[in-house]
Amino acid sequence: MKKIIYIFAIILPLIWVSCDTIEEEERLVYPKGQTKETTPITKVDTIQKVLLEDYTGWKCVNCPRAAVKATEMISKYSEQLVVMAVHATAFANPSTGNNNLDFKTEYGEKWAIDFGCTSLPTGIINRKKIGGVYTIGDANWDNQIQNTINSQDHIMNINLGAEYRSDDNQILVSTENIFLKDYNSSMLINVVVLESGIIGVQYNTDPNYGTTPKINDFEFNHVLRKNALIDYSLSLNGVAKETIIKKNYLIDVDPDIQDISKCTVVVFVTDAQTKEVIQVNEIHL
Repeated sequence: MKKIIYIFAIILPLIWVSCDTIEEEERLVYPKGQTKETTPITKVDTIQKVLLEDYTGWKCVNCPRAAVKATEMISKYSEQLVVMAVHATAFANPSTGNNNLDFKTEYGEKWAIDFGCTSLPTGIINRKKIGGVYTIGDANWDNQIQNTINSQDHIMNINLGAEYRSDDNQILVSTENIFLKDYNSSMLINVVVLESGIIGVQYNTDPNYGTTPKINDFEFNHVLRKNALIDYSLSLNGVAKETIIKKNYLIDVDPDIQDISKCTVVVFVTDAQTKEVIQVNEIHL
């Protein structure tokens, strides 16, 4: 097997050589968030998956409708779909009106700006532009998810292992990124934590929740949490078919997480130039 050597120094550039398998243990120095520690791979998938980002906020009166739609999509597409609820914009600003419950993240705010989320609710599917824009209304999520499943090129699989370590309040994540085809562009990897089952205040006009304009016991699911690892390099120049890139990460648990047992780790790989999601997977803690 061909090997890879990473050389890190203050005055020397990174030396990178393509290989068949990249072992994390071959690094001499690890970027923050990466580690040589491993946990067993327990989530193995061989199907192409789709990432739905639901941009939402507790002050958004139509957002409960979109949450219902996201749940319907999970029921319909099951393992083919991963949903991530990104609470962003002024609609998500905490206040005494929602008991100061804060779901906002720095990277969620950046994404909302980058992808043009000017009104809520809105969704982004695999970060692909549709008609020149990234955002798509919840009424059209079903058709676009189906179109993406039918058209997405199955480039790679992401296998995962995850372990919550209560002693240091960290999550250890191991990934196996297995390439089924050549890919000639640079790629980025993201490791995020989502929490479900959080009860809080949500404004509402959705008849599914009755006529009350304010729901005091709304259940928030798939909530994007802080301390994620965003846009880490997976490959600088692309990879060849049958390449396996193994990486391991440590995430400090967001202190605002209420129940770690209701959390999942989501890992998604994007094209560094187009921003499109190449593959995504999730694992429950």
